Amino acid sequence: MSDDRPARSRPGDSLPAHARATAAVLRQLLLQRVEYRDRWTPLARRSGPTAGVSQAAVAEVIALHLWETGERPDTDTALPRMLKDRVQRALNGGMLSPQTLDWFIGAFRMTPADSATLRGERFQGPDRRDAPLINTLRDEQRLPLRQRHRTVSVFERRSIGLGGYPVRHRTTQAIIACEDGVDSFPHRLCPGAREVAVHRGGRVTARHERDWSTPVLEITLPRPLRQGQVASLEYDVRFDPVQDPAVEYRRVAHARAENVDIVVEFHPGRPPRKLWWAVWDDHSGGRVLFEEPVDFEDTTAVHRFLPSLENAAAGFRWTW
Repeated sequence: MSDDRPARSRPGDSLPAHARATAAVLRQLLLQRVEYRDRWTPLARRSGPTAGVSQAAVAEVIALHLWETGERPDTDTALPRMLKDRVQRALNGGMLSPQTLDWFIGAFRMTPADSATLRGERFQGPDRRDAPLINTLRDEQRLPLRQRHRTVSVFERRSIGLGGYPVRHRTTQAIIACEDGVDSFPHRLCPGAREVAVHRGGRVTARHERDWSTPVLEITLPRPLRQGQVASLEYDVRFDPVQDPAVEYRRVAHARAENVDIVVEFHPGRPPRKLWWAVWDDHSGGRVLFEEPVDFEDTTAVHRFLPSLENAAAGFRWTW
C-alpha cells in the first residue's frame, strides 16, 4: 500500500542541491587540507576536533586577503565582521556568489584542482585545450589599482611587424561589475606601449604612475555599473619601435577571466623559426611551467582559446 503523504522536510532541503554540494566540499577542504586549515585555525577562538570550521576565522582570512590585494581598503576595519554572513551562507549551503567563491580560492591559495572542483569544472591540467588554467603564478601580484570587475570574455589580437616588435594590439572585452558603482576599467600598459585608442565602451581619463609598475590608464565607462551588470570595450594599443625583437606574448589574469581567445599574427616577411604555447609562473620573466610546439593556423598567425584563466600567465613564445 503506497503512502502518498509528503515527506517531512529537513533543514536545508529548500536550498539548491549544487549549493549544498559546494558547501560540503568547501567545508571538507578547509578542515582536511592542512595548508588551508593552517590559515584559519590560528585565528579561531575555538579548538578541538568537534569545533568545525570557524566562520569568524575564515572571514578574517578573507578580509586579510582583500586588504593585501587592495580589493578593500585596510582602513575598513569592520570588514571581517561584515564578511561573516557571506561566509556562513557559503559554508551552510546558502547563496555562494562567484565573487565570494573567488575570495575563498584566493584567500586560501587553493590548488588548481581544488579550485576547479569548487567551480564544478573538470581540471585536466595545462596540456589540455579544454581545461581552465588556474594558479600558475608563484606569488601574488601587486595591482596598481583595485580590480572591481571580472572579465567574462576577451579577444586578444597581437600583431608583430617586420622589425620583430609589436606594432598593434586589439582587445575586445566584456567585463562584469563585482560591486555597485564600477565606473572605470584599469588598463596596465605593457612595456613599449605608446598609446591606447578606445574605439568603443569608454574613454581614457587618467594615467597613474607607479615606481614598481608600468603606467595604468583609467578608462571611464559611459555610466557606472551596478553589481552584475556587463559592459563591453574595444581598444587598440600602439607601440614605439624597440631595438630588440619580441620573443613572447603572455596574457596574465589575476581575478578569473573567462572565454580568453588569443591570436598572435606575424608579418609575412618575418615568420618565427619555432613557436610554442607556454605557461609561466610569473607575470614577467619567471619560469616556463609547461610548453608545447604549435603550428601556424594559416601562414602568419597562431591561436589558442582558454575557457578560463585565473591567477595565471599563458601565451606564445618563439625564436627568430
